[in-house]
Amino acid sequence: MTDSDYEAPHGSIPHKPSADAVFVRRALLGGLVVGLLLALWQVSLVLILTFGGIVVAVALRNLAGPLGRWLKVPDRVALLITVLDVSFIALGFFYFFGAMAAHQFSSLIARLPQTLDSAKILLGESLLGRQILAALDQGGNAAERLTAALPLAGGILGGLGEAALMIVVGIYLAADPPLYIHGVLRLVPPRRRTRTLQILNAVGEALQKWLLGMTLDMLLLGVMTFIGLWAIGVPLPFALAVLSGVAVFVPYIGPAIAMIPGLLLAFSVRPILALYAAGVYTVVLTIEAYVSQPLLQRWAVSLPAIFNLLAILVFAPLFGIWGAILATPLSVALWVLVQKIYIEDVLDDRKG
Repeated sequence: MTDSDYEAPHGSIPHKPSADAVFVRRALLGGLVVGLLLALWQVSLVLILTFGGIVVAVALRNLAGPLGRWLKVPDRVALLITVLDVSFIALGFFYFFGAMAAHQFSSLIARLPQTLDSAKILLGESLLGRQILAALDQGGNAAERLTAALPLAGGILGGLGEAALMIVVGIYLAADPPLYIHGVLRLVPPRRRTRTLQILNAVGEALQKWLLGMTLDMLLLGVMTFIGLWAIGVPLPFALAVLSGVAVFVPYIGPAIAMIPGLLLAFSVRPILALYAAGVYTVVLTIEAYVSQPLLQRWAVSLPAIFNLLAILVFAPLFGIWGAILATPLSVALWVLVQKIYIEDVLDDRKG
């Protein structure tokens, strides 16, 4: 019997899916992907707060680890001591400097009408100044400004609650990291668990190094700011220096915002002092941006400098204010994931 004489049994001929069936499958797959993305978007706040908790946990472990080895106590005891120490330091700072800052700002508010009148007279002497005054006059009356400020106040309270939630999540994660790492590994096929653990350890190590570099950068910026503001006679130089150091956690945006209280306090003493303070901030931030920050971050983690700016532009619209605050550690983690998963595993390039 020849091949042409053979007839396949009924039902054994492979069925080729029609074009409509292929289209339906692709449409369903596309809908599934879109639905998954929408679901992730709905829980974006949960995701970013969880990552913030991870960063807090890494920071706490960085502090608790050496403390536990020095005191020769269990990890959880060292973590408890660390949390209590950080809490007491924060409360002490607000107790000693909060009252002074409140007094300075209340004096500033009391003198603000007279100061604004003097500023208006000064601005009215130039064309640019008159244009600025005209733009400010279009901002509406005081009641309208107060109404517009109410959502901002609500946002601040909500942000404080979210920050507290991140801290709580971070404490839980730092208390027992193996428990949560084991839970993540259970979601991965057994043959990939060893590699997944290596990747998670690499991300954790990168975040540890980044936090160390960022801490040193904060200290340098705070010291330089304190010396400069103290030398020219700005009130509360230590508190303003701490604020500037913490604000550098958010690249570009944070240091600019941290200048505002210092300039206002300097202006409350005398207007020319605000000009000197602006000069101090400019010099300090220039040194930080072009000298200390690149050197420290290059030593701590090999992250391209452009990633900081791109991370803010990408994550701020996606996750709001927390996306901007956590943009740099997010970019550090993603950079490690790209190196480990795509470059090393997919491209099989392990030379770097």
